[in-house]
Amino acid sequence: MSKLCQYCGAEMDNEALECPECLKKIPGADSIRKRKEAEKKEKQKKIFRIITGSVLAAAFITGLVLLVTHFVRKPSDIYMKPVKKYIYGCVSNEYDEYISAFPEYLQQIMSEQYAYIVMNEMPSTPEKVHTADLLYFDQYYRAIAQKYGTDFDITYKIYDEKHLTDEELEKYTNEFRSFDQKNLSDVSFSEGYELTVAFTVKGNLGSKTITEKEFPVLKIDDTWYIMNYIDFFKEKQDTNIQNMN
Repeated sequence: MSKLCQYCGAEMDNEALECPECLKKIPGADSIRKRKEAEKKEKQKKIFRIITGSVLAAAFITGLVLLVTHFVRKPSDIYMKPVKKYIYGCVSNEYDEYISAFPEYLQQIMSEQYAYIVMNEMPSTPEKVHTADLLYFDQYYRAIAQKYGTDFDITYKIYDEKHLTDEELEKYTNEFRSFDQKNLSDVSFSEGYELTVAFTVKGNLGSKTITEKEFPVLKIDDTWYIMNYIDFFKEKQDTNIQNMN
């Protein structure tokens, strides 16, 4: 829209406060300018209040969620991490992920056993040991896939959990150190659970549930480990910690 200057008759924008031709201000121009500036500032303040309120609300909600998550998080969310590694390794044919679920000493024992099974003798270098381990684990993965189907998955359900006492932790520690008194003398379990947990292997060719009782998950320093080997292929297995030696 446009209007005419009352002084020179030139056409000017309807919102203009002075004429573009004669440069004379319209009556009340200064008051109109001050009113518009005040309205602009008030609008900016309103937008700022809305943004600030939204940020504070988002921060409050985020903090509340984190607080609730902290208090409702189950212990199993922490101590089952090595079990999830073990399962992921089996499902994805990732040997290094699978073996990392065990304490370092048990990793070494298992690695040497796997290598010996493949080579019928102990390989001469760590690299050859690891290569043999990968071959062994690939055969194990293929055996599970052949039995249950290439799309097989492994899930678990905890039916019972027992938080270990200091005396029970000491028993596990002494048992573990007995494998190698010299090299394991400084190793101790700071926390642990004994579980009754059911593992279900399921694929397009079939399924099977393996129930483990008194299944130990133990913490060394800040890292949780499993102590028992679970065979998802064989019909029966003895998973006592002593069989790892």
